[in-house]
Amino acid sequence: MTKASKYAVSDFVADAQAIMSRPGASREEIVAELTPLVERIVWNDDLLDTRFRAEPESGRARFVHHLAEDGSLQVYVVEFDPGMPTPVHDHVTWGLIGVCGGSQATLRYRRLDDLSDPDHATLGLIEDAVLERGAVYPLLPPHDIHRIATHGDEPSYSLHVLGADLALQTRRIFDPGTGRIETVHGRGM
Repeated sequence: MTKASKYAVSDFVADAQAIMSRPGASREEIVAELTPLVERIVWNDDLLDTRFRAEPESGRARFVHHLAEDGSLQVYVVEFDPGMPTPVHDHVTWGLIGVCGGSQATLRYRRLDDLSDPDHATLGLIEDAVLERGAVYPLLPPHDIHRIATHGDEPSYSLHVLGADLALQTRRIFDPGTGRIETVHGRGM
């Protein structure tokens, strides 16, 4: 697979659905099998086709490519404007994030506590990196905690491939300094 090879978004969705439908596949296996496909699809400029752009009701603009009715597979690109970072948050589902445009400063965390206190978490930083197009990383709860900010003066874009509809999820925002957790519902962050 090369950057130049054309891999259609519809082919990616079909391949992802085939991987997910395999009986007994764990979330770790699904993420491992999807990783090289995400590494390939992030080079397809069709991900930013304006026909798929959904202006934000609140939050960030998205390029929506697939939203399974049952919530089992969500494929969309999120636009990150300069100076508008996400809070440190989780997704509470398996997934992959792949940078498909621009440059993103990404912080990734691991929970170090026993998860018993719903209002407090001890986080350990596992990555502080500037990621360029082609970079891909997994989301596997409870270690799916991260923060994304555009690095530079132009918007950046990342593909989100998720195993649940975030609009239906109860998620958390974390303060790494104090350990405080805020519970939120839905996708806007």
